[in-house]
Amino acid sequence: MKSIFNSTINLLENTLDLRASRHRLLQSNIANQETPGYRAKDINFEQELKRVSSPAGAAPEAFPGTGMNGRTNSAHIPVITERGMAPRVIERSSGIEGFDSNSVGVEGEMVKLSENTLKYNISAKMLKGRLNMIMTAIKEGGR
Repeated sequence: MKSIFNSTINLLENTLDLRASRHRLLQSNIANQETPGYRAKDINFEQELKRVSSPAGAAPEAFPGTGMNGRTNSAHIPVITERGMAPRVIERSSGIEGFDSNSVGVEGEMVKLSENTLKYNISAKMLKGRLNMIMTAIKEGGR
């Protein structure tokens, strides 16, 4: 029997999980804008969405072989999505590196954060619409 939760719903769930993970990374970048030597981190969203949506699923570590799940220190909280996926975290150069070797450009990070939030909200509305269609079918199906 085929599931009523089709691949579109699974794709939207993965999208929301990855957008939430990216949001946390972008917030961390902004919080560390004055930390000497801090390198801006991000997720290659399209690549990660393909990876976690594939039948093999997500890899257990963001930095394979390190056991760190995207952390630079074992005391840090790992960057893992709600469903246990660990997106691969990349260091991103903003092109604006200061004397302290910090690569965070706060204006650029704020733009990325706003764009990510907008895309998260759009995906959430799309998922809500799909689930509302299923609820309508369940409620109206017996009439």
